[in-house]
Amino acid sequence: MRALVKTIAGPGGLELRELPDPLPGPGQVVMAVRAAALCGTDVHIAHGTFPVRPPLVPGHELAGVVASVGPGADGVRVGEWITTETDASVCGECAYCRAGDQHLCPARTAIGTTVDGGFAELVALPAAGVHALPTGVDFASGALTEPLAVAVRAVVERAEVRAGEDVVVVGPGTIGLLAAQVARARDASVAVAGLQRHAARFGLARELGIDRTFALDLPAERDAAARGRDGLGADAVIECSGAQDAIEAGLGLLRKGGRLIQVGFTGGERVPMDFDAIVNRELTVIASRGKRPTSFRTALDLIEHRQVTLEPLITHRFPLAAWEAAFATAARSGTKVVLTIG
Repeated sequence: MRALVKTIAGPGGLELRELPDPLPGPGQVVMAVRAAALCGTDVHIAHGTFPVRPPLVPGHELAGVVASVGPGADGVRVGEWITTETDASVCGECAYCRAGDQHLCPARTAIGTTVDGGFAELVALPAAGVHALPTGVDFASGALTEPLAVAVRAVVERAEVRAGEDVVVVGPGTIGLLAAQVARARDASVAVAGLQRHAARFGLARELGIDRTFALDLPAERDAAARGRDGLGADAVIECSGAQDAIEAGLGLLRKGGRLIQVGFTGGERVPMDFDAIVNRELTVIASRGKRPTSFRTALDLIEHRQVTLEPLITHRFPLAAWEAAFATAARSGTKVVLTIG
């Protein structure tokens, strides 16, 4: 099979190679990959800023067809259209696993970062993490189930957004636009905030049904965002950019007693926070990282009931052979690039 392989540590070292076809072990299936979306992690792997142990096939946002089934992989049939969670293995016994927080398991390995992922024609996957695609969902959109699950984890499970709340999503990239749709599906009043240079993404937000947008580098719009609907500020801010200015702005948008949910990574930068303001205004700061199986199930339910729209988020599609152009586009665009395979 053809696969994109990270061959050396550090920058570069990506090569399209022929590898042996994987065989499904006990409890595994092999997916014939049809679409694999690029994540920021994949770009960091290419640049050498996310450490991995080569040789490794990256890619963890996947959709495809079940090609073969190993012993004990019950409930999965050859030919089924599927997507997958990203856990390659967990211990199943620690306090995190027992609580359903497998993404926090100290022994966890992950598809595309510690074991071979889906920038390949075939990939072996744990059957327990495989899910059938909802009827009518194409492979490219199905590959976005994983980032949608990340948004679900932030909005539903960590922020616990409720109907009628005023929610501002900071950072209008893929995760931010997905988070905004998830919050809207919770019957919250939702705004998307970014910078003046994000005008095109604000337009996309409106296309997705998010009517309120704010450029936080325009004082009048920043003040309007901080006032919220009732003059007191937002109940919750979902921060998806990881930029220091955005985090500081996000805290400033909250009403007293509001909560900031930090989703975006800062890239290793230490971000100072005004803890006097946090204490005096009784703000809550919550981290949200990755997703758990419950997040994935909720994401698929949202897709099945057409409560989120995925296809407009995909701005570019490339064949696997054009992976260099795909990575270059993903590095500069901030929106979703998909490799079409098979």
